[in-house]
Amino acid sequence: MDAAAVDRPKLLCPVPGCFVRQEVDNISWVDMGSYLLVIDALERPELARDVLTAMESTAPGKPVHALINTHTHHDHVALNEVFRRRFGAQIVNAQTHVVPPAGLTWTEGARRLEVHAAPGCHTDEDLFVWLPTERLLFVGDIFGWGLIPWDHLLDRARFALIISTYCRLAELEPVVVVPGHGPLCTAAELRRWVEYITALLDEVRRLCHEDSAGRLLDAASLAPPEDMRHWWRFVKWKHADSVSKLVYAVTHGRL
Repeated sequence: MDAAAVDRPKLLCPVPGCFVRQEVDNISWVDMGSYLLVIDALERPELARDVLTAMESTAPGKPVHALINTHTHHDHVALNEVFRRRFGAQIVNAQTHVVPPAGLTWTEGARRLEVHAAPGCHTDEDLFVWLPTERLLFVGDIFGWGLIPWDHLLDRARFALIISTYCRLAELEPVVVVPGHGPLCTAAELRRWVEYITALLDEVRRLCHEDSAGRLLDAASLAPPEDMRHWWRFVKWKHADSVSKLVYAVTHGRL
């Protein structure tokens, strides 16, 4: 995977009527027929003009009814106020709405968009967006191209929750998965990450048993799998980050 090419902005249409401005940070919109729904809102407010121009080119004259934040970290909310002021768009996230077990739903014609809660993978307010007819899934930062999504200390309960969430998402059998950052993928990458991180944990446990302090363990001693070396920014730093987190958790009795 050419990281430089991935990092250059491009407008993708993974299924008809659904668009992704894909870059380091992704923003997406879904044409519901008479209106648009936007998913995530970038980190840089100065991109507002570029985004609005792209939206107008794909769905001329259509208003934005709602902006859905998969979570409210700064790199997903920069254009919230732009959409609220320009269109009167409703801002939908875990802070503004209680998402019921059945999810939140927008339907027009044959198109149905669902928002579901999946807290605890990346933040305690994670949401994902699912279009069941098109089998298109927006996962925010739950999937990070090899990165352990939880950016705090891991323990057994957290690790199990992350794995179960990935399995839940993969069982939807999405044709296209849109992460919050970087290139698009499929259910295969969700499943491959579960295999990878489970095997990596087993190997870290084995090596820590041989070296109780974990002194000799680092990314160099646990090479990334060959079939994942092309994953976006994986070899550059994500594999090393995963090794570090797992070594700490295992050597401190948390995993």
